[in-house]
Amino acid sequence: MTQAIKFIFSIFLTTSLLFAQDPEVLLSTGESQLTSGDIEGAEASFNSSLQIDPSFAPAIQALSKLYLYKGDLKKANEFSIQAVQADEDFRDWANQITKITEHIQNGNRNVQQGLFDEAIKEYDAIAQAHPYYPDAEFYKGLSRFRQKNLEGAAQYFSNALKIYPAHRKARKGLDNVTKQFLNAGNKSYKRGNLGLATDYYEKALEYDPEFYLAYFQLGVLEKKQGNSREAIRHLNKVLELKPDHDKTWFTLGTAYESDGENDDAIVHYNKAIEINPGYSKAYGNLGKLHTEKQDFKLAEDILKTVTQIDLNYADGFMLLGVLYIELEKYELAVDNLAVATSLDEKDYYKYFNLASALNQTKQFDKAAKAAQASVDLKRTFGGGWLELGLAELGRKNKTRARKHFEEAKKDRAWREMAERKIDEILNPEKYEK
Repeated sequence: MTQAIKFIFSIFLTTSLLFAQDPEVLLSTGESQLTSGDIEGAEASFNSSLQIDPSFAPAIQALSKLYLYKGDLKKANEFSIQAVQADEDFRDWANQITKITEHIQNGNRNVQQGLFDEAIKEYDAIAQAHPYYPDAEFYKGLSRFRQKNLEGAAQYFSNALKIYPAHRKARKGLDNVTKQFLNAGNKSYKRGNLGLATDYYEKALEYDPEFYLAYFQLGVLEKKQGNSREAIRHLNKVLELKPDHDKTWFTLGTAYESDGENDDAIVHYNKAIEINPGYSKAYGNLGKLHTEKQDFKLAEDILKTVTQIDLNYADGFMLLGVLYIELEKYELAVDNLAVATSLDEKDYYKYFNLASALNQTKQFDKAAKAAQASVDLKRTFGGGWLELGLAELGRKNKTRARKHFEEAKKDRAWREMAERKIDEILNPEKYEK
């Protein structure tokens, strides 16, 4: 039975019983509801009982106990006083509330003095007498947190939330601790210690199984290690908990793309953009995939869009430039790739593409400069050396061109093309028309 249905049923039940004009029955119903965890229904039943008989002390005492369930000691105390005023027989209950207050005061005093174990004993005394009172666990958690014992704090905050899931302070405390586990995991991840990072993320989930950011980071970590299936499993868990998390939709797209499942990747990139219309990287990856699928018009529309909405997104301009090279619109390619390199001066691949477009437009001096920037950033990249050689050929300097093609040969991916260009220099008659 869902919470909504349970609540409607409780209201219906208490309304029906109200008409029966029997505060004892309403009290009994409320006590059963409270025991089963239906706090809202129990409160309605107790209040209905008091509407019939405002001096009905057992219902007043029941409301006092209910507020203990909710962690509201102030309200619990108020109702305990009212219960005594209505019937002196409830003095013992009021004394119990007073005793809870004394234990909390003693415990808090011990915490201030650094006597953390003594404080825990005070809170334990409350928990033993009133195991349904979430603040006993909350205060234990706060003590351990002050002691910098994060795992102990997380365990107690988690216990408080199991007693009363709507406990705001316990939720805030647990969120604070799990975020510290997350931050520690992120630091380990950045240092390259993926095993320790995993431990921290899993530790956060041990205490809060619905902490979606920990699942997200596990997904990112698994993807980095090439475990796309595990990455997808963790990331789908994020979407179960937070369906509108745009970064998860995007990261899932990259996982599917790495597995060659480009249609699924496109679906996920589109969803990321639907949630966040300014998601530059999602536009970029989407445009790249449509370029590879030769959906050139759609790819152009997407990449033009991202360069308009994010003037600082260098990869958007690069991908649009690469698309124009594919379409042999080299002047447009030069324009966009020049912007890309001005925005990102540390990417050898952007300079390589700019050099390629410049060579196609016979702007050999500029092409040589762009290609030189590419190889300066990555000496082992054969593509940069090849474009540098082509620029020198365009400037009629075959000696330098051959030297650059020899460098390009060292990169297996560019070896065949470089060898052909060297052969063209050494045996031009073979290539004369």
